[in-house]
Amino acid sequence: MAGTPLAVLSLYGAAFLSFIGAVNLRHDEPRTIYDPLARGIDRGEVSPGIPKLDPDDAMANAALLRWSLAQVGTPGLDEHDCTAAPRSFTVMLGGKLSRVRFGARAVCQLRKLKQVSMAQPGFGHRGLGEVAAYILGRRLGEGADVDVTRIVIPPFRFSRDTVTLPDADLGPLLPKELFIGTYHTHPEGDIEQGVPSTVDLRFMRYGFVDFHGQVGYLWGQNRDVDWLFDIVEPRDGDWNVYAHDGERLEEVRRRCRDRQSDCPLDELRVTGSRFYLFTRFFDETRPW
Repeated sequence: MAGTPLAVLSLYGAAFLSFIGAVNLRHDEPRTIYDPLARGIDRGEVSPGIPKLDPDDAMANAALLRWSLAQVGTPGLDEHDCTAAPRSFTVMLGGKLSRVRFGARAVCQLRKLKQVSMAQPGFGHRGLGEVAAYILGRRLGEGADVDVTRIVIPPFRFSRDTVTLPDADLGPLLPKELFIGTYHTHPEGDIEQGVPSTVDLRFMRYGFVDFHGQVGYLWGQNRDVDWLFDIVEPRDGDWNVYAHDGERLEEVRRRCRDRQSDCPLDELRVTGSRFYLFTRFFDETRPW
């Protein structure tokens, strides 16, 4: 029995060491960050000023890009980096003329969005991580002029050449604000990727957008939607603007679905085609 106290002390010592080990292991466990923006910021940057996105973290991607775009053109942050001129284009839909204008800040925000899209790692020499945005705007009185008011980034998951938009409440619309268009990036260049894809056309037909109970399904009659255009911006190229003629776009989608060998996607920008919806944009000249 003389060895018993020593054995007891040995057991206590082993238990104590196990406890210390358990505490250390607990400290090494990965953190769970529940705030989407904090989660995105914690992921770091691809390069200075360019956030790193996560292909599978839809909420953090949206929060991070909204935060990033909010700084563009903002006094005290990076307003000196916004040197773009305002842009405008004209579309005619259902006999109604619309002159759409993007202010300089909105142009800079989309430029920043493309930079982030192109910089995402792991998508090849000419690839990118596709990103998307909804464009909101207001009509000025009863005339043809339409001003872009906001660029809204929805939650999204992405790969090299696809983007998935899960349903989410994007907050309320501002007074007289309407859903007027979409923007998203494509890999490759203008020739290969300067038109909407069949996936894009499917979204135009079945897409659902929730602005705190407003907008809803994009197809059909909707008082919160004045859908005028879709912008596709390939990696190596600039805006490709298409008038959003829902009926003709739906016909293109059906033909591409039913007869892939006769899919008229390229005809969206072929002059003389009855599917021609391409429209030029203009950079406003600055005063001398």
